[in-house]
Amino acid sequence: MQLLEGGGVSKLRDIIRQLGYNKDVDIEVGTVIAYPDIRVKLDEANFDLDTEDCEICEHLREHEREVSINGQDTTITFKDALKVGDRVAVVMFSAGQRYLILDRI
Repeated sequence: MQLLEGGGVSKLRDIIRQLGYNKDVDIEVGTVIAYPDIRVKLDEANFDLDTEDCEICEHLREHEREVSINGQDTTITFKDALKVGDRVAVVMFSAGQRYLILDRI
C-alpha cells in the first residue's frame, strides 16, 4: 500500500500525474467493513477490496503533523481514521487493478 502525503489537492494532483489521461478511471462508492486491515465493500461490485488493493489518502488515516502555535513548535496527532461503517468514495484505475480511497461521503 502506497501512502500519499500532503493535502487533498496535492494528493489528487499526484494521482492524476501518475495516471495521465485515462478514460478508464471511475469513482465507486463503498462501505468500510474492516479497519485497520482495510476491507471495503463496493456498492456496484461482487468483491471486496483489501489492503493490497488500496491506497488510502493520509487524512483518512491516523497521522501526525508538526505545527507552530503561538511560536511554539509541537506535534498534533490526527486520530480521525476510517471506521467500520464509513461510506467512502473510491477511485478505480489501472483497469480495475488499483483503487484509491479518496474521502468519506
